[in-house]
Amino acid sequence: MKTMLLAVAFMPFTLWAQDTLRHFDPQTYTPIVNAYPTEGFYTGHNTYGDEEFGEKYLISGPGQLLGLIAIHGGTDGNSTMNAAYRVYQVANTGLPGAQIGGKSVSYSSIPVDGSNHFVAFDNPISVMDSFFVTLDLGDYTHNNPGTKRIAVAHSADGTRPMSDFMVYGRNVIRWHSHGPTADWKDYRTENFTPTSGLAPAVYFALFPIVQMGSASTVQFHGQAEVGAAYPNPVTGNRVFLPIHLSQSGEAKLQLFNLEGKLLAQQSETLSAGSHELPFDRAAIPSGTYILLIEVPGGQMAQQLIFH
Repeated sequence: MKTMLLAVAFMPFTLWAQDTLRHFDPQTYTPIVNAYPTEGFYTGHNTYGDEEFGEKYLISGPGQLLGLIAIHGGTDGNSTMNAAYRVYQVANTGLPGAQIGGKSVSYSSIPVDGSNHFVAFDNPISVMDSFFVTLDLGDYTHNNPGTKRIAVAHSADGTRPMSDFMVYGRNVIRWHSHGPTADWKDYRTENFTPTSGLAPAVYFALFPIVQMGSASTVQFHGQAEVGAAYPNPVTGNRVFLPIHLSQSGEAKLQLFNLEGKLLAQQSETLSAGSHELPFDRAAIPSGTYILLIEVPGGQMAQQLIFH
């Protein structure tokens, strides 16, 4: 019987996030993990053999998936197994379809203390309109995972609103299976508990970093729409960010290096409507950076290259 008892809270997410339509802001809702009485973690290692956990993201148009930030809980220990962060197309069923990329990592490299785990893919992965990012723990049922136990952190129950329930497969879980096809399930409706008939209404803390195409946009709960920063690569002293707000609100931009150090920031209150918000490069040298954009309704990250 699957019954959740324990919720463990972690430090707030402080750097990268990719909120598209209805994903949670870890600065507002601290990521947690839940545990069964004795069977392990609900979104990680457990005696049921659950192997893979994923979140579906939506953009408008093409993009390049550069990597992701994951937040994990669990129990630290030793292991010789590998896990993998994977990217899938969305099948007609709304569940993961063909795998289009990913990266294998050792169990030992995955922190389980609630810190931000940055995973850079070896090569950008092309995505179009919708995709899944997942953590695959591998077949630990038939292989020795050692003493380390890993779980994907998530928002608290109820933070996924009812208005998002129409999106079948918003987050998914893959059960261990010996069949010819992957046994994917919608997390909320098909990985249910006997007490409620439904799994918790949550979002998983798997946050992709996407370099959007010039015509791509990301929407935030109908409150804001953000386009791709341009020009990119940046050769001058300014980069511009297309932003459309349904009502007046603040837009906050923060520039980080790849080690997570804040280098520059600015904020501006914008009126309702469309804007081309400039961001001053100042004395930032050539290199690759992450621009974190916060607008009413959510956050996202874009990679910038300064020449």
